Amino acid sequence: MEIVSQSLNICHVVANINEHSGGPAYSVTNLAQALSEQGISPHLFTLDYQEHGKPVATKNVHIHSYTATKLAKYLRGFQPSASRALHQLAATELDLIHNHGLWMFPNVYARQAAIRNNLPLLISPRGMLEPWSLQNSWYKKLPAWFLYEQQNLQKAIAFHATSKEEAESIRQLNFRQPIAVIPNGVIIPNLDTQPDRKVLVSLFPQLTAKKWLLFLSRIHPKKGLDNLLFVWKTLIKQFPDWHLIIAGPDLIGYQSKLEELTATLQLQPQVTFTGMLSGEQKASALFNADLFILPTHSENFGLAIAESLAYGVPAITTKGTPWQDLETYGCGWWVENSQQALINALKEAMDMPLSKRQAMGIQGRNLVQGKYSWEAIAKDMTSVYHWILGGGESPSCVQLYSP
Repeated sequence: MEIVSQSLNICHVVANINEHSGGPAYSVTNLAQALSEQGISPHLFTLDYQEHGKPVATKNVHIHSYTATKLAKYLRGFQPSASRALHQLAATELDLIHNHGLWMFPNVYARQAAIRNNLPLLISPRGMLEPWSLQNSWYKKLPAWFLYEQQNLQKAIAFHATSKEEAESIRQLNFRQPIAVIPNGVIIPNLDTQPDRKVLVSLFPQLTAKKWLLFLSRIHPKKGLDNLLFVWKTLIKQFPDWHLIIAGPDLIGYQSKLEELTATLQLQPQVTFTGMLSGEQKASALFNADLFILPTHSENFGLAIAESLAYGVPAITTKGTPWQDLETYGCGWWVENSQQALINALKEAMDMPLSKRQAMGIQGRNLVQGKYSWEAIAKDMTSVYHWILGGGESPSCVQLYSP
């Protein structure tokens, strides 16, 4: 396949990149940044919801960010002035539009700008076509599906999925376009320069002299935290030297319900809600955790799992994620999405000698270094862009439709 020498202008469209809003804010910005080192000129078009924290910082990316209006905040990013700006950008600078996520008006604007300017449209659903996600708030999504989302997806020249499981979900909806299966990447931290336990203990003294079971992700019903609290109630007498840390942003007010459940189960002494952690606090939590858990109902990738492994922390997660690698590479537990399966995995993990958990963590770190580096992922994505624009043989990461 011949690679053209000139830099390609690729615009990534995403609803927002505010730091409290979840995984895509980080995965999309990191992807755009990594692409800048592969001969791509990356643009990033987004709305800025300032109440959700600062935008995630990027280097070597052309940012086109528009402060979300009151109407945009109440009507899923509806902002005609931003739409006009994207049309103008597409008409003058772009070679391809890469849309990330569904259900928001910026995703509609991506399709409209691509069609009007005869540009190819690549769509990354970012887990939003998974069965659990489609069923969640289905009464809101059904009219959106018929009004605009189905048309958005039909106009895509290709899809990007972060796992084979996500690709299968796309196929189950009868979309026949090519699908590039490319995972999310993870930044590999230098473990010699990480903050110690004191950073978090100084804020939460109840963590002193405890082993840490860490959940670090969005606080959302999808994540299975209610199940985890019921499971923790059955285990805590057997493992009194362990403490459950629940960390992450709460955008929908769900944490208060979990705190009520924690009180009902009389678990306050054994559970700490830290809220959103970032910077040194987040690094302290990850580096000093003894075990990581993501008891989720559904994930297209599960970036939190990759992050924990990058810090050398073995992980427990459900088969709602595509993380069979935890078993294959001996760095964690990949279990059925049930309370009993979580109980069994936690018992085994917490009974395990520290040295064995640490050895599993090392295997996990080796896994993400070899398979999930941003450089390797950006190279695959670059090959997909060139193939879409230039033709030739499809890259090895692309699945073509076969009846």
